[in-house]
Amino acid sequence: MIKNRVNDNEVQIRSWNISFQYGILSAPRDRELLLEPRLSKLLYLLSCHENSVVSREYLIKKIWPDTVVNEESLTRAVADLRKKIASNFSEELEITTVPKRGYKLTLCSKDQSALASNKVRRRQFAVYGTAALLLGILWLAGILKVVVIS
Repeated sequence: MIKNRVNDNEVQIRSWNISFQYGILSAPRDRELLLEPRLSKLLYLLSCHENSVVSREYLIKKIWPDTVVNEESLTRAVADLRKKIASNFSEELEITTVPKRGYKLTLCSKDQSALASNKVRRRQFAVYGTAALLLGILWLAGILKVVVIS
């Protein structure tokens, strides 16, 4: 379970309380993180719809009720929130893009987080290994020249 509703303006995700009204994420030992209003609204709305896809239209309407914005504004807000989450939740929270539909906030266990980071490392190793192999083949075929400047 992602959250417990504390009141109408606040939810709890693990040890963090999210205040929609004030844009404050607070954790035990007086740790606080201030979010911009658009990011706090986005996180609050996603956390209120536990493991469900929330439509782009709904999010735009709720985050910017009296303003005309395009979908790029929402895309930018999601990217900014992902950065905040990555630096403060240690990959335990993830915002998933559901193409043509919206976004979903999921809570990963510690094991799932470790698996996800291992998968990224394996993918990076495969990409860099393939690039090194191609460069080696090009060098052996005489297509790639190595020049040493001293």
